[in-house]
Amino acid sequence: MPGGPPIREMMMTVRIETIASTVSDNYFYALADSHGRAALIDPVDVDAAVARIRELGWDLQWVINTHWHPDHVAGNAGVLKAFPEAQVVGPAGDRARIDGQFSSTPRGGVEVEMRGGETLRVGELELQVLDTPGHTEGHVSLLIDEHLFSGDVIFSGGAGHCRAGGDLGTHFATFHEVLGTLPDATLFYPGHDYTERNCEFILSIEPEHREAKAVLEQAKALKPRERFVSTLGVERSYNPFMRLADPGLRQALSSRYGEAIEAARAQSDDEDEAVFRCLRALRDRW
Repeated sequence: MPGGPPIREMMMTVRIETIASTVSDNYFYALADSHGRAALIDPVDVDAAVARIRELGWDLQWVINTHWHPDHVAGNAGVLKAFPEAQVVGPAGDRARIDGQFSSTPRGGVEVEMRGGETLRVGELELQVLDTPGHTEGHVSLLIDEHLFSGDVIFSGGAGHCRAGGDLGTHFATFHEVLGTLPDATLFYPGHDYTERNCEFILSIEPEHREAKAVLEQAKALKPRERFVSTLGVERSYNPFMRLADPGLRQALSSRYGEAIEAARAQSDDEDEAVFRCLRALRDRW
């Protein structure tokens, strides 16, 4: 189903558009097969979403939500009003919280549930549904070829917070068991771009980290509302949430944030998970 300018032709002739929201700091995505049968992923900005689908002449079949947070589902009803033949697809684990936001509107809640291990079809395209909980209880991501629509699970240089219905231990497991198994070449399409701020956070812990410095310069060179594009391989070189066993990172945390890492160790016997918990707690306060 769903998923920046310019349109790119890929292995299964999937066409992907990145759309920058004008009503929030979100990015959301449209994707279509070679016949223009399309889906939108997390289209918070109704006007931008509708205008782009109409400009492209695509046949919108699905509105897909990765999780329940309002900045990802608020556009559902407006998009369906413009494209009444489309339906909302949402994660079974977050369905109740999505539906609850549309109790006073005719449509906008989940009409088709999806679960990890299932496949969503958009015309000739097949998207693999991956369970990626942690940011929310029911968060899912969608994978087609080497393209991962990851919602708020991972960001360039960071990881999603767990302050609104999430769980840190579960989020760590998603990084370890799901993201950690995907190839380096996997491009991911996040719901926000916090690259500059995340790199500044990394450098507050590891001031001489070469890759983080390089990414920060690249991010600063982007035009306003131009998204930093990254792969999981790039993230493994500098994103601390993907370098949990890095001796340099662990030493930096111990020397600069000894109390924080000890507090995290009190919550988990797994050292990688303790580092993950420590990093997220520090980032929440930073």
